[in-house]
Amino acid sequence: MRLLASLLASFVVALLTAAPARAELTLAVNEGVTYYVTPSEIREKYKDLADLLGRQLKTTVKVVPVDQYPVLRKGLDEQQYDLAFVHPAHHSLVSMRDGKYQLVALTKGYTEYKARFFVKKDAQMKQPADMKGMRFGMPDPDSITAVITRATMRDLGIDSSKADIRTTRYQDAVPFFVDNGFSDVGITGSGAVVKQWQEKGGAVLLESKPVPIKHMIASTRLSVQDVQKVRAVMLGLDKSEAGQKILDKLGYKGYESGDPQQLAVLTKWLGY
Repeated sequence: MRLLASLLASFVVALLTAAPARAELTLAVNEGVTYYVTPSEIREKYKDLADLLGRQLKTTVKVVPVDQYPVLRKGLDEQQYDLAFVHPAHHSLVSMRDGKYQLVALTKGYTEYKARFFVKKDAQMKQPADMKGMRFGMPDPDSITAVITRATMRDLGIDSSKADIRTTRYQDAVPFFVDNGFSDVGITGSGAVVKQWQEKGGAVLLESKPVPIKHMIASTRLSVQDVQKVRAVMLGLDKSEAGQKILDKLGYKGYESGDPQQLAVLTKWLGY
C-alpha cells in the first residue's frame, strides 16, 4: 500500500512539474495588395518555411494569410502575430517604431524598392519639377508604393492631399491611366511594368529613394532566444540544399540582417 501511495505521489509531482505543451505560434503573411494571391496559395507557399521554423522552435507554426491592410494593421497593433512577413514596409516600420515588433530579416533583392514616375514618350515634362500641377495615377493608397510616392512628392514641393491622383489596386493597371489620358504621370514600383513601358518608348522621369520591403519581423513578446533561432533560420536558408528548396518555393533569393537604424530614418522620411 505504501509503495502504491509513493508511486501515486511521484506521478502527481511529475504532472505538476512537467513543462506545459507549448502553444502554436502564428506567422502572418501579407504579400501586398497590388498583386493578387489567394490565401490558399499563401499557405502552401509558406508551409515548408513554417515547418522548418516549427522544428527549430519545437512547436507548430501556423501560417495566417492577411490580405487586408486594416486587418494587418490591427493585428500588428495588438501583437496578434508572433511572426509576420510584411510586404507593405510602412506597416512593419510603424510596428517597429512603436516597439511592438523587431526586425528579423530583410528579403534579398527587395532592399532597393523604388517608386518610378513615368510619362509618355511625347510628354512635355522633362524633369521632376515639371510634374507640379499634373494628374497622377498610382497603386492602392495604402500600398508601400503610394506611401513612397507621397513622400517623394512632398520632397518635390507637391502637396499630395491636393494633387489630382487616381488610384487602382493593381500595379500593372497604372499604365492604362497614362495611355488613355486619365493621368499625365504614372507611378509604379514594379520593375516589370517599367520595363514594358520603356520598351515601347515611354520615359521614367524620376525614381524615389530606395526603401527595403518584405520584412520578416517578430513580436517583442517572443523570447530573445526564439528570435535568434528564427533569424538564424532565415539567414541560413540560402546556405543549404534544403533551405534553397524552401527559397525556390517562396520565390526569393534569401534573407539578410538589415539595419534597424536605417529603417528608423526611412520611417520618418515616409511620414510616420
